[in-house]
Amino acid sequence: MPAPAIGSRLFHFSNQVDDEDNVETYDERENRRLSQPNASYSKLPGACVDCKSVKVRCEYVQGERKCKRCQAKHLPCQPRERKKRKAADTHEELQKRALQQDRQIEELLLQYDKLKKEQKIKEWMSRPLPTPANGNPGQCIKRKGRYSDATAAYYSAGHAHRLNPPEIVKHCSLYPDDITELFAIFFARINPYFSILDEDLHTPKHLIWSSPFLFTVICAAASRYYTARPDVYLLAMDIARDTAGKALVEGYIGVDVCQAYLILALYPVPKKRWEEDRSWLLMGVAIRMAMELGLNQPPPDPCDGREALNRTRTWLNCYCVDGSHAIQFGKMPMLPLDDYLARTSRNWYKSSPMNTPFDVHLCAYVQIILIMAQWRQANSACLKHPGSKDFDIVKTALQSQERLSQEMAHWDAAYAKEFYFMPLPICNYRGNTTRMITAYLKLVVLSVGFQHSAKRGLSRGCEVVMKSIAAARNVIDIIIEHLAPTGYLRYAMDANFLYVSFAAAFLINLLRPELLPLLDENQQQQIIVLVNRLIGILRSDDVALDGRHTPALYSRFLSSLLERHHATPNKYASQYLSTDPGFLTSSHDYREFTQPNVHCWPDVGQAPGNWALPEMSIDHMDFSLTHFISAVSQDPGKTCDVQIVDSMEMWRTWDIEF
Repeated sequence: MPAPAIGSRLFHFSNQVDDEDNVETYDERENRRLSQPNASYSKLPGACVDCKSVKVRCEYVQGERKCKRCQAKHLPCQPRERKKRKAADTHEELQKRALQQDRQIEELLLQYDKLKKEQKIKEWMSRPLPTPANGNPGQCIKRKGRYSDATAAYYSAGHAHRLNPPEIVKHCSLYPDDITELFAIFFARINPYFSILDEDLHTPKHLIWSSPFLFTVICAAASRYYTARPDVYLLAMDIARDTAGKALVEGYIGVDVCQAYLILALYPVPKKRWEEDRSWLLMGVAIRMAMELGLNQPPPDPCDGREALNRTRTWLNCYCVDGSHAIQFGKMPMLPLDDYLARTSRNWYKSSPMNTPFDVHLCAYVQIILIMAQWRQANSACLKHPGSKDFDIVKTALQSQERLSQEMAHWDAAYAKEFYFMPLPICNYRGNTTRMITAYLKLVVLSVGFQHSAKRGLSRGCEVVMKSIAAARNVIDIIIEHLAPTGYLRYAMDANFLYVSFAAAFLINLLRPELLPLLDENQQQQIIVLVNRLIGILRSDDVALDGRHTPALYSRFLSSLLERHHATPNKYASQYLSTDPGFLTSSHDYREFTQPNVHCWPDVGQAPGNWALPEMSIDHMDFSLTHFISAVSQDPGKTCDVQIVDSMEMWRTWDIEF
């Protein structure tokens, strides 16, 4: 094909511009053409109105001003006019419109939340009141007719105007006497076990206006033990959780907010399934907030004495909660375990006359967690140098458990001295609780040594075996002989029941055929009797509030383990067993229970068939605390072939430098 000549037009650009300001009407173009009769006719741009309506092009005859279709129809052949387009919005106008839409969305979401909350409250309020144990319905206070006016008037004394009390007062119909009783229950049944608040500082008259969130959490947590109003607990906890979410969204921050999140994390409502529990999320929020508030630093100068103690006490509780959670789940803690305030808190409990009687136990627990941090560091070194003679996991475990024993001996003396000046029965209970926790942590340490020794071969007289058995039995003995008889055990935190259940499960698994040679016949019967006594205590009316209470759930788990191994006491041992009170029942199954023969802790991926040799099965066992918790939280109906990390791997996640 010949090349185009230079200067020839390769492309044709129309002279017409698609700008609304340059669009001419038909009459203007016609007038211009009529004023120039000698000008040559040019085809109008685009199709006319009639041709455009049928989506065809205009066909023209040379010299004619109308297309063929318009000539045939005797139409004016008017071209379609372009509509004038609206000018584009400016950046400022778009921003303004976006903000208006955001406000509308926010208002709709608030309306939705309000309707959802009102619907939830209506559902709870429509439920019939439960009948008291004595069968007298008159003891249950009627909810209808109770209003928050009396409470607002009572606690607004001294204020210039009437204030609105927290929502829990209105929706749960709490009068001043109810609030007074709930606060008394909290400081008698909850705070002694998790001593984060000061009864002289955190009064209802102060918190109802200064910290509605903490006020709500205190009332909700205590309502579980409020026998005069058994109907209010679930509704109160729902309101507390809603308040927690609102505080998080709106960015509330303060020491009281941090304390409220910690209490909610440690005293949650039992869930239908274990994996639905979100206590760890609340715990993380509280710890992060404590760091932002600078609670890990010495109190600032403007703080008065009681408020300074309140800040330090809150931080030490954050430290203990975080360390305990990391130990249980084999995770890296949020806080550095060599924290300054933790390391210097040994004598903090006697730093001021305003220290509470429970501060000495808090300081003891902090020091015990510090020893566990040092053991973790030494254990990490063993894992980094598995072949080195300087690092031995079993040796490290034995040394660490001995350090825990020595530390507890030091605090035993401190407890006795403090008890002499303030002989409160609950302080004696807390001292025994610390001893039980120390024995449990010794078992956690020794279980890692036990696991490592099992790979090399175990014998009946092996030191790590004997000390592991002694530590596990000590945990259970303290519960049976010292804690349960006081009547305080039913108010203990759920973690305490986890500790004793881990110790009992460890002993039960020594009854497996692969490990049975480690025990003589007398030890076997002692374990069976001890665990059966523990199961009876955990599910008794003196400990378990109902069938969904944590001790009742653990009693079912331990029963399933015993039944799996066909472990029954002989005639001689049966006389030492207490009368079986039977399982508790509940009309509300808020958590699925453990079924017999479902769990197979400490197996990891159990192979089909029977084991031919004991040493083969031992290699497939995991006695770690992490694996135990996984077995306990496993859904009923699932098999036990869940992939679980090796017990040594659990501590590699802690391999960090301080």
